[in-house]
Amino acid sequence: MGDHESFRHGETNLPSFSRAHRRTTVLVVASTLSCALAAGLAAVPAAAAVTAPTDLRTADQPCATAAPGPHLSPSRLNDAQAVVLRGTFSRTSEETGLQAEFQVWDTTTPEQPQQWLRNVGEQSDQVYVQLEDESKQLDGVTYAWRVRVLDGTDASPWSSTCHFTVDRTGGPAATVTSAVYPAGSWDDASGAIGVPGAFTLTSASDDTVGYRYRFHSAELSDDSDYALVDTDALGGPATIGWTPRAAGHHSLAVHAVDRAGNWSGAAYHEFYVRETRPAIFSAAYPDWGSNLNYNVGVPGAFELTATVTGTASFVWRIDEDGPSGTAPLGADRTATVMIAPTRAGRQTLHVHSVTHDGTAHAPRAYAFTVDNGPRLTGDTDRGVTIGSSLTFHLAPRAPQVEAYLYWPQHSGLTEPPVEKITVPARADGTADLTWTATGTSVIGLRFQSRSTDGTLSEPRWTSVSVDGAAPTVTRTGGTDVGTPATFTARTRMANVVEYVATLNGDEATKQVLAPAADGSVTFGFTSTKGGYHYVTVVARDAAGVRTEQGGTSWSVVDGPRVTSTDFPATGSGPLATGTFSFTPRLTGTTAYEYSMNYGPYVTIAAQPDGTATLTWTPTGTGTNRLAVRSVTAAGTRSMSTQYTFTVEAGANRVTSTAPTPRPRGGVRTTAGHR
Repeated sequence: MGDHESFRHGETNLPSFSRAHRRTTVLVVASTLSCALAAGLAAVPAAAAVTAPTDLRTADQPCATAAPGPHLSPSRLNDAQAVVLRGTFSRTSEETGLQAEFQVWDTTTPEQPQQWLRNVGEQSDQVYVQLEDESKQLDGVTYAWRVRVLDGTDASPWSSTCHFTVDRTGGPAATVTSAVYPAGSWDDASGAIGVPGAFTLTSASDDTVGYRYRFHSAELSDDSDYALVDTDALGGPATIGWTPRAAGHHSLAVHAVDRAGNWSGAAYHEFYVRETRPAIFSAAYPDWGSNLNYNVGVPGAFELTATVTGTASFVWRIDEDGPSGTAPLGADRTATVMIAPTRAGRQTLHVHSVTHDGTAHAPRAYAFTVDNGPRLTGDTDRGVTIGSSLTFHLAPRAPQVEAYLYWPQHSGLTEPPVEKITVPARADGTADLTWTATGTSVIGLRFQSRSTDGTLSEPRWTSVSVDGAAPTVTRTGGTDVGTPATFTARTRMANVVEYVATLNGDEATKQVLAPAADGSVTFGFTSTKGGYHYVTVVARDAAGVRTEQGGTSWSVVDGPRVTSTDFPATGSGPLATGTFSFTPRLTGTTAYEYSMNYGPYVTIAAQPDGTATLTWTPTGTGTNRLAVRSVTAAGTRSMSTQYTFTVEAGANRVTSTAPTPRPRGGVRTTAGHR
């Protein structure tokens, strides 16, 4: 089925298609058709067929019968980034195989139209095309279009002519001016918090219909969202009002928006808002932490410094219902106020300057904490080994303390439910407590006092680092299958009563072991098969607290031992027949399979004692590689032992060898098939 035929089966009513699914056939008519366009003649109108398409729409906008029509930016219209043309027509149920013929032309060259054909679905009364060829939809060009319905050799009358203009690019950046907040530096700061200002946005393009803008303040963490303001007239300016909530550096980003919705490049207006809020400092009640020498009802000094010329006094208050007052300005532009907070916890001091003319300027908000949490001494901010304890002494900083509550804080994204533990206070309000580390997720402890009326103090925090004391494990022996491996484990946990050791995670191998006098333990495992093996060990104390898991891993070899006096792994062998001896590590070996120089495996039988001898004649000199594996009667295969040796012409045959350590690279084992 060709492209034209495929259009007859659905998809005619779908919105814009992606370029990968387009089914539009574009035919650019190169011949001169100005007469045809003027007379509306390109095919014979169908007698009593379908009427000319109506309800014409360009990119979902009504038909513009006069140029330039709507300005369209294809990239902003749809996923296909194409202008969509559509219309409707009246049809009868007998009509099949209809096509829509669209003509699109540059209004300056009407004699060179583009012809776009698209099949019409058999149940559809819609004509539709999306213009995806960018080379035929040029930026800045005004196009006209019309459509008719083809029925074989017949055609409906042409529709009315519609227009649109392609606009793919934004204009030049706008300019920004403001009398109250002109561009400048900190030395040129203007206005003030709460002082409104106007900004005039001016475009260099006569195509601008609006401006998108956004303010940013260096002091505030939240950027405002982009807002849109319309121009007074096409290509004209716009004015926006704005009132700062902070002082210091600000910026205004502006984009001019044209009729097609394109944004211009950004214009940035950088300016500074004058600081009029007084500065506040207090060592008694700092804004970064707490001073435990001060508490509820304890007066503390707050130093206020004027930033506005002509300041006469300061007005202050704590929150909405706390203490409040005024303070006259001193000779050094400062005033010191003694304030006694009436409650514990986080609160905010608000202070503003009042000038001699009675003007009240923007307030400064100074947040601080009044800490009435208990005084904590002892093992604070320390590490501890799991199973061991930390001790703390608690002294009250709130009235009539009857008890203390404490709870651990855990690391991780999800903390377990908080379970507070209560410790009664002595008559003098003090208490001592001991905390034992039972898990490694604890990163700190919090403490609160509770007064007789049930009031809880601010919490006190101390950091904790818990050592999981995972046992260290060392091994000797056990590298050959069937031979015992001996392990020694020891831990930093105090008063260990038992170790639990497991081989390869198999619960059936678990050993529960009592420690020696020095706190260590020695135990063994014998591996019955080759390959990777591991031992895990945890320790426990009398309270049942267990350490983190320690362990070690190693490889057990079950491949056969290979030796040869004729072809030693070190030195070289002669270009003559020689032998290799195979000795099993795998219990129950009845045969061996060997491969010389990566050739196919050959089987030889084992002697009753499990050994075997291979006689072999080299065919040339050079390096050779012998791979050997053991096989049991049940078909179990060991790892493969790799034996590398060299054959040289004229080499002496070795008639005897003395036991020496095997140099690295002589005989090695690798995992083979089982």
